[in-house]
Amino acid sequence: MKNPLNSLFTPDEQRILLFIAAFLILGSTLQLTGYQSRAADSELSDSLLVALAEDLPLQIDIRTATKEELMAISGIGEKRAQDILDYRTKHPFQNVNELLQVKGIGVKLYQLFYPDLLIFGDSLVAEPTAVDSISPNSEPLPPVNINTADIAELSTLSGIGKVKAQAIIDYRNVHGAFQSAEELTKVKGIGSKTLAKNRSRIKL
Repeated sequence: MKNPLNSLFTPDEQRILLFIAAFLILGSTLQLTGYQSRAADSELSDSLLVALAEDLPLQIDIRTATKEELMAISGIGEKRAQDILDYRTKHPFQNVNELLQVKGIGVKLYQLFYPDLLIFGDSLVAEPTAVDSISPNSEPLPPVNINTADIAELSTLSGIGKVKAQAIIDYRNVHGAFQSAEELTKVKGIGSKTLAKNRSRIKL
């Protein structure tokens, strides 16, 4: 039987068309069998990076957060993240206020990363100002010189984790010293909300 494609395409072109058709069939088969779930999982795992890049509240759930997610919270380094995980293993969190029971986390630090937490349980009625009653004589956090501060110091600013702290340093290295606090909003991932939360602590 004569192949009708012979009059339209050369043998090489027919082979290319056959390859494309096979590729499309394979792609459709994989999609129908759920292969796309890996891509979906990857998108979910990138949600933290999206929040950091877009200056969105992190809203980390300490009941389920991974070590890497905990380290994205302002003021939480690798050791404190591990301490939180160790505490959680023995004492599942009933509310975010229980973070005060974790070794090395005091009132000042709790106030620092409270905005980055997903609030649940009894802590729904607790706000950062309410925590002041635990230690009314606690000293305010020190100012941060955004022109000289390292990653650790910058990470003490509200809403600034290691990723954004590094972005500040990178911006500083390229453009020189900040001329005003408002210039921080030119750093990727830092918007007016983050600036407003930290304005009282920023110095040049």
